[in-house]
Amino acid sequence: MSIIKNSIWNLIGYVIPSLIAIPALGYMARKLGPELFGIYTIAIAVVGYAGIFDMGLTRAITREIAIYRTNWDERKKIVASATLFLLTLSILGGFIVLIFSSSIVHFLNISATDFSDINNSFKLLAFSIPLFLLNQLWIAILEGDEKFKVVNIQKSFSSTFIAGMPALFVIYNGTLLSAVAGLVVSRIISLLIAFVLVRKEIMQSGMQPDVKTLKRLIFFGGWITVSNIISPAMVYFDRFIISNMLGAKHVAFYSGPSEAISRLAIFPAAVGRAIFPKLSSVKHRDELKKSITLSWLLMFAVCAPVVIIGIVFSENILNLWLGANYALHSKNILIILLVGFLFNALAQVPFAAIQSAGKAKITALLHCVEIIPYFIMLYFFVQHYGLTGVAFAWSIRVIADCAILTFINQRLLNRQVSVVEPT
Repeated sequence: MSIIKNSIWNLIGYVIPSLIAIPALGYMARKLGPELFGIYTIAIAVVGYAGIFDMGLTRAITREIAIYRTNWDERKKIVASATLFLLTLSILGGFIVLIFSSSIVHFLNISATDFSDINNSFKLLAFSIPLFLLNQLWIAILEGDEKFKVVNIQKSFSSTFIAGMPALFVIYNGTLLSAVAGLVVSRIISLLIAFVLVRKEIMQSGMQPDVKTLKRLIFFGGWITVSNIISPAMVYFDRFIISNMLGAKHVAFYSGPSEAISRLAIFPAAVGRAIFPKLSSVKHRDELKKSITLSWLLMFAVCAPVVIIGIVFSENILNLWLGANYALHSKNILIILLVGFLFNALAQVPFAAIQSAGKAKITALLHCVEIIPYFIMLYFFVQHYGLTGVAFAWSIRVIADCAILTFINQRLLNRQVSVVEPT
């Protein structure tokens, strides 16, 4: 299957849920109010950050399944080892969030009237972490086989529930706890759908882990784990900083545009998720170069029009989606984030190319180098420029990240060209 065809299927899988998510988030922003809606976006960030307990296994299993596509004995070892290991880690992650939920809430600098609601919400949120991680892992099996039609049918159904269920619960009871309860229920549904799709692989594996296979998965995933620790911190930490330094009520005016960018990420994600297994399975140098070039062109063609439309109609979009109050406070933030979004989208191509070559160490070390300067810049910009400064800090970082990844990938390609003769 071609990158373009797989990207189209991925785009379908993202677009359909977004048709539910966009109005659902708009309703919740109005119903919950700025503070609780801002905290809800932080709750989503906490689940996303729990990806550190993934240990890079979802990325590793996609790569391994792509490599051992017809080796059924090896596939059984991969599925069993990854599932049991991740189940253990995800339960541990859930307990950690549960134990430290009160500390997280205290850090967020919230109003006293909402403390109980928010504290209980974060305790409940802990139960969604194993559900989230196992779902990611099982879907990675299908991605390794490049079964993107099946993947995105699952994604369309499960993500629709994830997007819409919290809003339905809020209609019944306008509290943050209700929203999080809806999120947990939707995660259960999503996991059940994923299990149905890969139940044959899971059952045939016999759940007999193989130490050698697990070591191989962890070795590849180890450096990805470093990225999984640092990258979400750079993506989501700005919300925690805003809440702590400016107050929780200000989070929503930043997280509103930020969530818009997250929804727009369906476009680069559709291409990016198709790129990785394709590049992982390519053996010939010329085919690799062709696939990377096609990925660049496709990524730009998909994302550039979205950015232009978003910039031109930023105020109208925010007013229609979240309300006039958000349009007033968040217009410039959205424009700045859109510029960064384009470069962040383009960066997915060299990022996937580097990792597919088994060089996850490089991307992990890059994130290690980036994080301290970014946090310093973020702290300085928040102090001097408020919410607009946060947007500038993020966009500057992702532009620099894109440039560095492109340079590194080109060096790797040149090195490969110089030592590998075409066959």
